Amino acid sequence: MFVNSIKALPQFWLDLEKKWLPTYVWTGNPFTLWQERILFIICFSATVFGPFALIPSIILSVSTGFVNVAVLDTIAYVSVVLVLFSRNTSFNIRAASIFCILYVLGAGLLFFLGPIGTGYLWLLGASIIISSIHDFRVVVFIFVLNICTFTLFAFFIDAGILGWGILTDKALEKWLVMAVNFLLVNALITITTVLMLHSLKETLRNEQDVRAKLQENEQRYRTLFETAKDAIFLIKDNIVIDCNPSALLMFGCGDKNELLDLNPWSLSAPQQWDGQDSKLKAQIFVDAALAGNPQHFEWTYQINDGVTIESEVVLNRLRLNKEFYLQAVARDVTEYKRIEGQKNRAEEQYRQAQKMESIGRLAGGVAHDLNNLLSPILGYSEILLDELEIEDDRRESVDLIFQAGICARDLVRQLLAFSRKQTLNVRHIDINSTISGFEKLLRRTIREDIELELTLTPDNPVVKADIGQMEQVLMNLIVNSADAMPDGGTVVIETALVDLEDGDYIKFHQGVRPGKYVMVAISDTGCGMDEETTKNIFEPFFSTKGEQGTGLGLATVYGIIKQHDGNIWVYSEPGKGTTFKVYLPVVYEVEAHVEDTMNNIESMDSRGTESIALVEDNESVRKLVQSVLRQKGYTVFVADNGEDALTMLENHAGSLGLLLTDVIMPGINGRELYNRARKKYPDLNVLYMSGYTSNVIAHHGVLEKGVQFIQKPFTVMQLLTKVREVLNQTNNLTHD
Repeated sequence: MFVNSIKALPQFWLDLEKKWLPTYVWTGNPFTLWQERILFIICFSATVFGPFALIPSIILSVSTGFVNVAVLDTIAYVSVVLVLFSRNTSFNIRAASIFCILYVLGAGLLFFLGPIGTGYLWLLGASIIISSIHDFRVVVFIFVLNICTFTLFAFFIDAGILGWGILTDKALEKWLVMAVNFLLVNALITITTVLMLHSLKETLRNEQDVRAKLQENEQRYRTLFETAKDAIFLIKDNIVIDCNPSALLMFGCGDKNELLDLNPWSLSAPQQWDGQDSKLKAQIFVDAALAGNPQHFEWTYQINDGVTIESEVVLNRLRLNKEFYLQAVARDVTEYKRIEGQKNRAEEQYRQAQKMESIGRLAGGVAHDLNNLLSPILGYSEILLDELEIEDDRRESVDLIFQAGICARDLVRQLLAFSRKQTLNVRHIDINSTISGFEKLLRRTIREDIELELTLTPDNPVVKADIGQMEQVLMNLIVNSADAMPDGGTVVIETALVDLEDGDYIKFHQGVRPGKYVMVAISDTGCGMDEETTKNIFEPFFSTKGEQGTGLGLATVYGIIKQHDGNIWVYSEPGKGTTFKVYLPVVYEVEAHVEDTMNNIESMDSRGTESIALVEDNESVRKLVQSVLRQKGYTVFVADNGEDALTMLENHAGSLGLLLTDVIMPGINGRELYNRARKKYPDLNVLYMSGYTSNVIAHHGVLEKGVQFIQKPFTVMQLLTKVREVLNQTNNLTHD
């Protein structure tokens, strides 16, 4: 029981302090609390234990005739009790009161009883107490006060006012020695006390600063913890013990209890992106982080409804209250990953477009040279076929040359289509009517085991396009779909009006300008293509048919659509079919006459008697054209460049029916030549010819309205028909 009482004393004393000390000391700084506690200990101890010394002292003092000592002791005790109960008085007043009480008591006892009394002890006690409460300045004050007090006592002794029996012989000298010793002891004790107090004060202040910083850091951490946009988990022994609001939001939870007490891998998908088991992989990261190695990794979480969350996680070790914890910071990057996959796709589209543009420029240049080579091959073989008898054995060989030239010409035209340099006969056309009118030919082209379905929008969308080129696009795409369905299937042609104003669509599809488009979608139920194939599907000479394909069909489609300021995209997966989506700009200002068929050339007599100025810098082509026209009765004047042609025209005195000129020549080009020739022949007709179009007669590959043009290579019949068509015009064209 005694032991239990001893153990209960600290709590008993703390309860006393809380009851008797002023309220403000518990919320103030630690040093103020320390001062108040010392003062309370002094007053309380003196009040409680004082009577045990006071009563014997009074009895002894009265019995020996020192009544004044008894009165002094009683006054001192009562004063201390009053200080104890005046706890609402300021600290400095109460501390000064205690010092004065003890100092007066010590000085009085010394005065009345001399060195044999307890006066020294009370003086020393007063000095120690006040030193333990206040700073070094008070110590100096006490030391000076003691010197003054002991000097006064020395004066009293020397004047004979005090007659202590113990100091009868050399009383003053003895007193001075005692005073010096007391002052020395007093100085040592008070200085030591105040230094210890100062050290304690600094310790408390430092501790207070540390606590304040810790509280500040804790508050800052808690603020960051609570307001962070990333999900934060605090983990102890592989158990989540705390999380922030963002974690609740990330996992769709309404309360922390749904996430607390879980293992970190409980929130994860069964396997991670690399196929590893989530629990085993998480334990590796946890062990590494606990060893002091911060971990940064990608992680796949899974919320209640099975939806996965892609995240970046940082795992760090924390030490709190001498224990180690783990802090996991998870950032949801699901949307970022999605968008990243889409600048990657957009970037790939851009690179693909750049590559195909470069190939297109190369193809256009090669096609121009090939056209000049093919023109005489086709022309002379056609002339030979016309001259040779049917029975002639050589006719078959010449015919093979002619057919090979035709195939080569078609190949060149595909290159020109891909390079977007072919001539377009542009009209305002109803895309639905074009598809419907071409449907019969498409059905005859594909096999009987393939079903063709048309789903056309009722809006009758009109586009500005070359019908023949659009029919070639349809034919190539339909044939491509049919080849992807060896066991039969379905091809669906669908049209729709779409508004591509969506910023995300424009952002992730290179080359698309905002606006309204007609979408023509060709979908099949065929074998489909993998991602690598779809990346290269529009490249020239890339074929999915092996040696059976030229690899120019879809490349030609791509070039045609691009030349019409449109776009084409392919969507396909192995085993799930393929969809090609073509987007063509909608035309709003529709002309009165909307073409729905190709412009047919009427059969006409190819002979004539007019005079024709022929200007061609390629000798083979020039000789061929000259020979063909002269055989048909025309008078032909020949020049191989623009300067010679102008000189020839200036010297010509008769009429001139037609200027037949190449477009691109050294020096003066074909259009400039025509403009200057019209000064002498205002009604002069012109027929341009070229292996490719240029900005002289075309703008971005689309021929200007009203300009007559024939594309190299051409057959003899095509040349004669086109020449006759131009000469038969009743109204000549005017060019600026």
